[in-house]
Amino acid sequence: MVRLIVRHLSGARATEVDVVPIGAHRELILGRALSAAIRFDAARDADVGRHHARLVPRDDGRVGFMLVDLGSRNGTFVNGRRVDGTVDLCPGDIVQLGDHGPRVEIGFEGTVEPQA
Repeated sequence: MVRLIVRHLSGARATEVDVVPIGAHRELILGRALSAAIRFDAARDADVGRHHARLVPRDDGRVGFMLVDLGSRNGTFVNGRRVDGTVDLCPGDIVQLGDHGPRVEIGFEGTVEPQA
């Protein structure tokens, strides 16, 4: 099983860590909405949209994730570069939601289960 590890580096949740086991999830939303898998503070993380970005597990047999900006007003950045389309993430990549929004470090661990 693969686990997504999100370390909050700045913003309202700075120093917190989210660990999400990836099983049946085909996507994880980052945003302020109550339904978001990785949720940000609605009042204090104003640069983050309700449904800001999406993390999708790789489907090529390798452990990892791809990031997609969901048309957010303030943009999504990976290692300081604005995301346009889909971006492959590597462990240690820094994702920032908005020009001045919270930053998180992405990590993952585990193995991909063989498809039956």
